[in-house]
Amino acid sequence: MLRRLLTQTSSPRRLLSSKTPFFSKPSLSPFSSLPSSPDPPSSASSHVEESGSAAAAGTTISVDRSALFNPPDHSHEPTPDSELVKHLKSVIKFRGGPISVAEYMEEVLTNPRSGYYMNRDVFGAQGDFITSPEVSQMFGEMIGVWTVCLWEQMGKPERVNLIELGPGRGTLMVDLLRGTSKFRNFTESLHIHLVECSPALQKIQHQNLKCTDESSSEKKAISSLAGTPVHWHATLEEVPSGVPTIIIAHEFYDALPVHQFQKTPRGWCEKMVDVGEDSQFRFVLSPQPTPAALYLVKRCTWATPEEKERLEHVEISPKSMDLTQEIAKRVGSDGGGALIIDYGKDVIISDSLQAIREHKFVNILDDPGSADLSAYVDFPSIKHSAEEASENVTVHGPMTQSQFLGSLGINFRVDALLQNCDDEQAESLRSGYWRLVGDGEAPFWEGPDEQTPIGMGERYLAMAIVNRNQGTPAPFQSLPCQSLRSEYLLKGRMYGFEALTFNIHGGYLEAIVRGHRAGLLTTADYNNLCQCENLDDIKMHLSATKYGSYLQNEPSPLHTTTIVEKCTLKLVDDYKHMLCQATEPMSTFLEYIRYGHMIDNVVLIVTGTLHERDVQELIEKCHPLGMFDSIATLAVAQNMRELYRLVLVDTPLAPYFSECLTSEDLDDMNIEIMRNTLYKAYLEDFYKFCQKLGGATSEIMSDLLAFEADRRAVNITINSIGTELTREDRKKLYSNFGLLYPYGHEELAICEDIDQVRGVMEKYPPYQAIFSKMSYGESQMLDKAFYEEEVRRLCLAFEQQFHYGVFFAYMRLREQEIRNLMWISECVAQNQKSRIHDSVVYMF
Repeated sequence: MLRRLLTQTSSPRRLLSSKTPFFSKPSLSPFSSLPSSPDPPSSASSHVEESGSAAAAGTTISVDRSALFNPPDHSHEPTPDSELVKHLKSVIKFRGGPISVAEYMEEVLTNPRSGYYMNRDVFGAQGDFITSPEVSQMFGEMIGVWTVCLWEQMGKPERVNLIELGPGRGTLMVDLLRGTSKFRNFTESLHIHLVECSPALQKIQHQNLKCTDESSSEKKAISSLAGTPVHWHATLEEVPSGVPTIIIAHEFYDALPVHQFQKTPRGWCEKMVDVGEDSQFRFVLSPQPTPAALYLVKRCTWATPEEKERLEHVEISPKSMDLTQEIAKRVGSDGGGALIIDYGKDVIISDSLQAIREHKFVNILDDPGSADLSAYVDFPSIKHSAEEASENVTVHGPMTQSQFLGSLGINFRVDALLQNCDDEQAESLRSGYWRLVGDGEAPFWEGPDEQTPIGMGERYLAMAIVNRNQGTPAPFQSLPCQSLRSEYLLKGRMYGFEALTFNIHGGYLEAIVRGHRAGLLTTADYNNLCQCENLDDIKMHLSATKYGSYLQNEPSPLHTTTIVEKCTLKLVDDYKHMLCQATEPMSTFLEYIRYGHMIDNVVLIVTGTLHERDVQELIEKCHPLGMFDSIATLAVAQNMRELYRLVLVDTPLAPYFSECLTSEDLDDMNIEIMRNTLYKAYLEDFYKFCQKLGGATSEIMSDLLAFEADRRAVNITINSIGTELTREDRKKLYSNFGLLYPYGHEELAICEDIDQVRGVMEKYPPYQAIFSKMSYGESQMLDKAFYEEEVRRLCLAFEQQFHYGVFFAYMRLREQEIRNLMWISECVAQNQKSRIHDSVVYMF
């Protein structure tokens, strides 16, 4: 569960061992004695040890409590026993011996009369812990995106059982229904089934879902949020089957009872709960195998040899295994899928059981029923249990909650919400976002230390179990720009009105650019080019393409520069044709596309002037797309001060220069810093312009420009490592938008090597695949990986109609095509054909 443990730090976990064995008075019980309700030591690690002969072997169970709250010393003063304590003691007395940790946990949490969950509201700031849905509405909205995606993969059935296990207050379901309300076919298909054993929480869920009772004989009501029927059940088995099913289990598995085992000289012994001579609860070890040992054997068969070798303690949950098998059988027979999100690990669990009261860790045996008990979820056990139960299901994941939510579009969602909120709401959104996807303490926090948001994005994992016939669910498949698709889905926009008006001024040009896109070189074209023996062969192959007429009159022998110049000329001519046909605001949009080349041209002239080069000679080397009518006037500049004045007066870049630079900067400033400063101003200006356009153009261009801003932030970071550029100066060069803004920028600014950059970027799912292509310590393949990701996003822009993004995408794809041709031509000319595939980025 997402704990609001504001006193917790993100320091590494560690295990400590005690040098002084714990000995109690001689026990009359045949069970080995363990310390009962041990006081938390100052080292923040508690220990249990086997007494008697086993103690000499030094066998210990260590429960990691590093960086957690130390509760007050446990009092052993006689206090009146609560009803639950009396019940537990009577069970142990009736059995004539201890009970398992799992039995203790189940009684503490779900005892009908005194169980922790049964008669109170334990969630939120006033409860003992905070779950993800209570942190931010965005969590439930993202789960809504996932359910709609799965429903579409299921074939949009007319009736679906949407089951939530352990729905808490019902907050997740409320946000899910609100976020998907525009998808009427989806919400009308839903029959909601809430599996909840607590009468108190059922009442809260009924209230939050705004339900009106429909039947007094059954636990059934209608939610006014979406007109959806809602049913309550105590167990999953009670939910009717035979209907396509979507199951959500968020922070449910962690509360299922666990059995704990310890390796001793006489084999594996189960950890039990007994009553000591002082009438206090204590831990003991079983003297012989217990029924749960069968599940231990089963779990160990799934462990790797390396895991088995280092195992000293094991935690298993038979109820988790049985529940997973029930889910898998239902999904396999009825269709649909299940989403499991919980804090846990992708390895066998050692000793993770913990108790939380009022957002603080307390002793597990202290005042049973007053604190929540939970344990890490064993995700490999879930995977194997599901696959073993049904051949008709597939299991995907786990992935971190940060990856899961990021891939579904939470980054875009928080950006959209921030556009329409006051300062207090914005602070709440940022804090909630960090808690959901961050890792450790929020670097941006400036408030009281005890209120620092703690990110749980890396500690929580997500796993999906789906019917085999439905393919891979979102976001576990490797789809380009998945987050962008999810954002469209979340907002439910069809852009119908824009479709009616777009064609009046933009339909003709959009048709032209889509026709041009069909002429881009394909993978087959590139394969043929790679077989060319010389540049004349390349010319011959290109003669059948759009470049043919531009190369046909060029004499042999050809040079690479000739091929690049002619291909670029074709691009410029196509661009000018579109610009001539465009009306506002499309014409301004097209002008923005070439501002980056203008910056490169002006920087080239500035560089030449600093080195006393002839400006006219420099102008001849400028990129054609970055040329403007008054660029020739820069040739009259005799010094940097004159050049600065001319730039301010005579170029489209004047606003960027006047806002970011002075004439003194041009004298002293590093050229690359100047280029990046100007480019930052340009990107931010272009981004704001696209936002004002709204609609599909705003949505698609926001994603493409955000990617460009993030790529530049990474390049700036890598290129400045080992230089005199300070962290603050580095941050000033990052654009104030994008997926990395602002939290990723904070981390990139302090990176000192490429591996630290990689560590930051791997927290963002869209960029994980890019950095996975690199080996640690090297960045040679980074440029190509970024280009490949950009091409995927640019191609995706053509899947949506009635927007300006296709013009931007087409121009970028053409520029990549020219880079490919330049590289192939160079490799052929230098007889290095074996290296052609090193840098070619294929498009289709």
